[in-house]
Amino acid sequence: MDKSNKQKQTADLIASLEHTYQLKSVTRSGWVQAGIPVTEVESIASHSFGMALLILYLRSELLAKGINVEHALEMAVIHDIAESIAGDITPQDKISAPEKYQLEADAFQQITNKVRQGEHFQELWEEFEAGISPEAQAVKRIDKLDMLIQAYLYEKKYAINLDSFWENMDPLFKDSESELIYDYIRLNRFQRKGN
Repeated sequence: MDKSNKQKQTADLIASLEHTYQLKSVTRSGWVQAGIPVTEVESIASHSFGMALLILYLRSELLAKGINVEHALEMAVIHDIAESIAGDITPQDKISAPEKYQLEADAFQQITNKVRQGEHFQELWEEFEAGISPEAQAVKRIDKLDMLIQAYLYEKKYAINLDSFWENMDPLFKDSESELIYDYIRLNRFQRKGN
């Protein structure tokens, strides 16, 4: 590969990173809508980091269930990068699931279409969205687990009730790698507020 092609690839990579690095400062909308002070709300990048940590903490349990941990980590890291353009769309935004998917698909394409790993990232995102593979199902569950751990922490810190985040979650975690963590935070939600 000649120098001009390498420079073009580097320029395309930087353009992609300009979008994805914004996720370090874009707050998660659901927490703001729930009343958490905007200055205290986690970023989208923080959420993805939390998911990656959970996958590492749950590595043994995931491996025991036949989950490819490296594949799950890749999926967790890239699953929300479209939000740097599309925004963090929540149910309160009243956007249909197909419309949300299309907004994110278009944004994802814009971010990754010129980078060397773009096709791989696209495949990971589509696999996550489809939720068919064991890895995608595990990452979707860990996505929710990270959200619930954050809800647990916000409930303690701000002495507020975030019941809407906990609704209908029991079946998702039953007999999963995450069940013990989920059960603990659910059962101890209001035990240590203010500490």
